[in-house]
Amino acid sequence: MRLIQLALPEETVPGIERTLEREEIDYYCIPETDTPKYDTIVNFSVETPEVEPVLDRLYEAGLSSDDHGIIIDVETDLFKEVRRTRESDSKMGPNARIADAELRAEADNQIMDPHSFVQMTVLSALVATIGLILDSAAVIIGAMVIAPLLGPALSSTVGTVLDDQELFWRGIRYQLLGVAVSVGSAALFAWSLRTLSIAPPGLAVTDTAQIAERLSPDILSLILALAAGAAGVLSLATRTKSAIVGVMIAAALVPPAATSGLGIAWGYPVVATDAAILVLVNLLAVNLAGLAVFWYLGYRPPTWLGVRHGRKTVLKRSTVLLVVLLAVSVPLWVNTNSKIQGAQLEDRIETSVRDAVDQPRYADVGVEAVRVRTDPSDITHEPDQAVVVLGVPPDAHYPQLSTVVGDAITAQTDRDIVVRVEYVYVEESATS
Repeated sequence: MRLIQLALPEETVPGIERTLEREEIDYYCIPETDTPKYDTIVNFSVETPEVEPVLDRLYEAGLSSDDHGIIIDVETDLFKEVRRTRESDSKMGPNARIADAELRAEADNQIMDPHSFVQMTVLSALVATIGLILDSAAVIIGAMVIAPLLGPALSSTVGTVLDDQELFWRGIRYQLLGVAVSVGSAALFAWSLRTLSIAPPGLAVTDTAQIAERLSPDILSLILALAAGAAGVLSLATRTKSAIVGVMIAAALVPPAATSGLGIAWGYPVVATDAAILVLVNLLAVNLAGLAVFWYLGYRPPTWLGVRHGRKTVLKRSTVLLVVLLAVSVPLWVNTNSKIQGAQLEDRIETSVRDAVDQPRYADVGVEAVRVRTDPSDITHEPDQAVVVLGVPPDAHYPQLSTVVGDAITAQTDRDIVVRVEYVYVEESATS
């Protein structure tokens, strides 16, 4: 439920009162004597889905965008019974969204002041860097929780659909600032850890699981970012728990940004580039999804001319976002194809290895695992190594087995690939 208070000049009050009576909305007026521009304060309460259509009627009745008004979130109206329609009771669909004025205020309130924003962004990047180095998912989640990146992403999309250029450019500036601060602070912090020998000696960042996940982004990463952007918009438009959704948007931006900083600090240009591409793709996808969902929910500028201009602005910016997103997503398609080929190659290698050891002299040999690895320094991420783990009895000796396995794998591949055979002792014991 929302309590709406409007400060109105004398000539506007009769039209507003007639409209509220026609809409069967209870209201009360308070004379205003402190300000010469306004002489009446009109108060009334409506259900949240009814705010937008009621305001539209009031604009038609003479309410001006220059008039002063506020919308207050209230739990219960003790003084009058508010009309409830079946449509207003709906909690789903476009009817459940908040009004344009509330949306603009909510988006504006989501952005911190510059100093606090930079400080929280630096802290989240530092925590994410530590989590990546320690290979700790829990620490990385903590970095997502404190990252203040939800507000800027939502503000730019709200500014676009409501034709608020100041809000749009504010959101864009904060997004660019957030990414730059995240990458820069992560790189500086990681370089300090490496220089001061605080990081584990001999750390190979490309072998860390949490970092490796961000080194070859694929189409699933793009889908994740689109879902995060859509969820963020819905959380703002329906006033759900935006802090939780903010963690999802931060998941698409903070760890990749910290990974890019680690690549810079460790002198791995491919690592820094891959992670930076993932950050850019996620940032574009979040904004594109936000525009699409806001437009679907029916948010438009308040005036007819604004709607025409806003439609052109949304179409132009959506087109630019889509074109740039498709362009920078080419590496994601390449990585997706490489992963598919790698999985298929792994299946073929496992089949060939099993066929090779399916001989009487290798009756006690078991194929424990087959893995295909890629070189993280290669931008194409083509498979370059096959690791075969064989289980053998403790007292067995097979001098030619590795050659047999290598020949079998070579026959199944059309590229130069390093074959590594590992042996593990397997001993069976009978129990009664």
